[in-house]
Amino acid sequence: MGKMRFILSMGVALVLASCGTAPREAEPLRPVKVAEAESLGVTDKSFSGVVMPDQYSNLAFKVGGPLVQMNVVEGQRVRKGELVAEIDPIDYRLQYEATRSSYVTAKSQLERAEKLLAKDAISRQDFESTRAHYDNAKASFENAESLLKETKLRAPFDGFVQKKFVENYQKVQAGTSVVCLIDPSLLQIRFLMPEANMEYFLADPELYVEFENYKGTYFKARVKEYVPASSDGSGVPVFLRIDDSRFNLKEYNVSVGFTCRVILRHTNPGMTDACTVPISAIVTKVEGNEPHVFVFNAEKGLVEMHSVKQEGITGRGSVIITEGLKAGEQVVVAGATRLTDGQNVKVL
Repeated sequence: MGKMRFILSMGVALVLASCGTAPREAEPLRPVKVAEAESLGVTDKSFSGVVMPDQYSNLAFKVGGPLVQMNVVEGQRVRKGELVAEIDPIDYRLQYEATRSSYVTAKSQLERAEKLLAKDAISRQDFESTRAHYDNAKASFENAESLLKETKLRAPFDGFVQKKFVENYQKVQAGTSVVCLIDPSLLQIRFLMPEANMEYFLADPELYVEFENYKGTYFKARVKEYVPASSDGSGVPVFLRIDDSRFNLKEYNVSVGFTCRVILRHTNPGMTDACTVPISAIVTKVEGNEPHVFVFNAEKGLVEMHSVKQEGITGRGSVIITEGLKAGEQVVVAGATRLTDGQNVKVL
């Protein structure tokens, strides 16, 4: 009987003990926002750019008339010397034939006059008159010959037709643009430099171009020219040339109209170990007023408290850190005041 009471007592005790040690629900992870510490040793600024032709030409006839041939379409590649368009040559051919006939006659007369002059059969005055007539006939013939050739419009270099301005059978005037021809082997990059960043731009930073379809590949570039004025307030137009031996259009499919990212990189030799973080990342301890930040450890999913040394504030509202933090580390910038060292968090 006594043994049974002991067993019952132990059972009650176990039940009570199990009720008292029921597992508690895990506390929800505290949400935080993080940002990457930026290096002061190397500062990058990036801007959106677009690929433009470095050589282009609006082709036009030197003579006027109705088009009888338009041999290209927009986007078509053409070779140097290839016929692009032609205007009706009939009137110019008739003029050519007429002046050619006059030229042949005048030349024959001059040759006869030279023989007569050698025999003193004509006066010097008559000979000079014959030669002047020949010179005029020759000039008229050469001009007519040149005009006839100008009825054919040929490509001055290898390229492709970006735009057509007229259509076949349309009458065009001399000097009117017919097509815009672009040389695809010579490209330039255009981007707008905000006025607030001009001082940084004029400090001679390194320039790189990254194309949207070749992420992670950076090509060295140099300034071709820039306009030191902003006409509409959007920024200063800057034109770059890619100055990198690796850039080959046969290997990299880059063409006019492609978008890219222009990177301006400035190196500060005296600040190689310094970095910047937003002011909101700095948390001050009550004891000793010591500043610190919470660094997010992605592998462990928690934050680690780092004491840091700050050396001032930048004009962008960031704090300069010289000790306790490395560029590239992620620091908590929202929710830091409620954290403790080693606490698990959820990054938003």
